[in-house]
Amino acid sequence: MNYLNRFSSLFRSKLSGSSVAEMSWVFFGQVFSVGLGFVILKLLSGLGPENYGIYTLVLTIAAFIGLLFFGPLQQGFIRFYHHYAKKSRVDIYVKLLYKTLLWMSIIFTLIAVLAASFSSAFNLYKPFYFLALAGIFVITFKLSEFFNGALNILRKRKEYTIILTLEKSFIILLLFLLLITDNLNLVNVLIVLTLAAIIFGAIKILIFSKYLPVSKPAAVEDLNDHRKEMLTKLISYIFPFFIWGLSGWLLLNGEKWIINGLLSTVDVGIYAIMIALVNAFIVVPNNIISEFTTPIIFQHYADLSDRERINTGYDYIKLTIVAVLFISIISSGIMLIWGKELIILVSDSNYSVYWYLLPALCFGTGLFLTGQAQTILGMALNKPMKYLIPKVAIGILSVILNLILIKIYGLAGVAYSVLATGIIYTLFIFIINRKMIHSV
Repeated sequence: MNYLNRFSSLFRSKLSGSSVAEMSWVFFGQVFSVGLGFVILKLLSGLGPENYGIYTLVLTIAAFIGLLFFGPLQQGFIRFYHHYAKKSRVDIYVKLLYKTLLWMSIIFTLIAVLAASFSSAFNLYKPFYFLALAGIFVITFKLSEFFNGALNILRKRKEYTIILTLEKSFIILLLFLLLITDNLNLVNVLIVLTLAAIIFGAIKILIFSKYLPVSKPAAVEDLNDHRKEMLTKLISYIFPFFIWGLSGWLLLNGEKWIINGLLSTVDVGIYAIMIALVNAFIVVPNNIISEFTTPIIFQHYADLSDRERINTGYDYIKLTIVAVLFISIISSGIMLIWGKELIILVSDSNYSVYWYLLPALCFGTGLFLTGQAQTILGMALNKPMKYLIPKVAIGILSVILNLILIKIYGLAGVAYSVLATGIIYTLFIFIINRKMIHSV
């Protein structure tokens, strides 16, 4: 009861006209995103389960690059943005970020072209142009996505919502044109998505640059020292995220390749539609909460010597955890009652064969995200290494469970695996956080 009273008091104290407006933009932005996302999903499902399965596997490559490279960099950028803004060095920090992103994009583009050339030369998979296009799509998509987080850290909720809505509307328009002209195929879909990522990624960068705070000028001889200090701090912080990224990819995307290997591409497509619903009902609400609270939490942890602000930040973390768990329970109940109808609504009956797996997929994913919400504490305290063992362990465990359970139970094995790993992961993180709190 004391916790509830503290949460209620915290909520009332932070409630103002500006905070309500900010929360409203975050909420409606994600609601519009979900609604437009369903329209996009409906159009893409017209590719058929097999081709949609191939498209899903392309997305897993995007997820791999995102979790392993762009994701860690984004986490580091978000964590130290307010730190350097407070020191009036944010312009140096952002220029370092731009340079890093440029080099990453060049390297991954070269890798994509070389991989496509190798595959085409040995006739291993799709033609050169498809693989090269898929690679370019992945890179532009992740760059555009990176600046979603950048706009969020500036708390430009209104601008972000408008851009996101326009971006998805643009994609819908082009996909609809492909559909009515009978040109809806994998290559054209990737061209449309790449074009949208380039256009709206550029817009996000321009808006982000426009709203950056003005920093005090630094002496030329100090610039290199500042860059070295920033780079050292950034690399030290994000190093665990590279390992987490690989583990996270195995947990969240590796099962699609196992399904493809043990079952079929058609099963990948069917499973992908179900996961799209799970994302809409579990991941997107979690993103709403995370997008609103994370910048606020990190602002409270900008100075780790300020105990009062740290305690308030910790209250925000606990509120986030409770909200994610509550959403997981409610969404799982919705899937239990209306799961089949929702699948047919966003695709067609060909994808609804295994609808009864949705509640387990929802609740297991929700438990995993509850564990993820708990890790905000370690990141805010600059102790992400504390989570290295559970994140690596859960990634390996998920692969083992998927290989065994999919082999025995088919697609139902994925649901059992997701549920088991979600329970184990959230308990593991809870135990680590308890020890961390007592040691602070």
